[in-house]
Amino acid sequence: MNQKDKIEKNKDTGQKNSPNTKNQSNTTNQKNNTEFEKIINELKEKLKDVEDKLLRSLAENDNLRKRHEKETEDNLKYATKNFAFSLLPVTDNFQRAIQSIPDDVSEKDKLLKNLVIGIQAVEKELDDVFLKNGIKKFDSLDQKFNPELHQAVSKVNNDKPEGTIVEEYQRGYMIGDRLLRAAMVVVSMGPEKKEEKK
Repeated sequence: MNQKDKIEKNKDTGQKNSPNTKNQSNTTNQKNNTEFEKIINELKEKLKDVEDKLLRSLAENDNLRKRHEKETEDNLKYATKNFAFSLLPVTDNFQRAIQSIPDDVSEKDKLLKNLVIGIQAVEKELDDVFLKNGIKKFDSLDQKFNPELHQAVSKVNNDKPEGTIVEEYQRGYMIGDRLLRAAMVVVSMGPEKKEEKK
C-alpha cells in the first residue's frame, strides 16, 4: 500500500470516529432504548391483562364447579320429593283408620285388635322408609303457630295462649331442610273474653 492510500484510509477511519458520528450513534441508541422500553412496558401491560383474565376464568370455573356440585347434591337430596308427596295421603289414611276405631272396641274384639296392630305396623314401616330418605314429620300440637310450617284452617277460643296450635287435622312433613307439606292446624285465640256489663 502506498502512502497516498494510507492517508485516504486514515481519513475514512477518522470520519467514522469523529464526534458527530458518536453523537449520532448515541442518539440512535437512545431512540432504540426508548422504543424497546415502550415495547417492554406494552408487553408487561398485556401480560398483566392476560394474568387477570386467567385468574378470573379460574375463579369463574371454580364457582361453576361448586354450583354444579351443590345442584347435583340438591337433586339427589330432593329427588324423592314428588314421590314422597304422593305417598303422604296414604299415611294420612292410615292415621285416620287407626283414629276411627275406638279403644274400647279394639280391646274387646280380638280380630279388630289384630287389624289395628297390622295398620300400625304398616304405618310405622312407611314412616321408617320416609326417615331413610330424609323425610320427617314434625309435631305441631302445643307449638307456636309458624306460617312457614303451618296452615291455619280455623281459630278457636281456648285456655291455651293465643297463637298456640290446639288441634292438628293433617301432619306436616319436611324433606331435608325444606317443607314438603304444611301441617293443617287449628289455632287458639286465647281464652274467651267476657264483656263487662255497665
